[in-house]
Amino acid sequence: MHYTTMISKEVEMPTSDNEARKIKEIIDDFLTSNEAREITQRLDKEVGQNTDNQSLKDSLIMLRKLYE
Repeated sequence: MHYTTMISKEVEMPTSDNEARKIKEIIDDFLTSNEAREITQRLDKEVGQNTDNQSLKDSLIMLRKLYE
């Protein structure tokens, strides 16, 4: 099997308030408030603060703040 690499232009789109609230709603179906707070803090610290992707960074901050 032959694989080819496709290079595409990355488009960074910010997460809307409604999208962030929907993500929170889904997380809340599976985790306690404390677990959700811990995971969003960790995602922001370990992923968001170490990425060059500003959209991802902003989205993780937004999500983390929903649990503060």
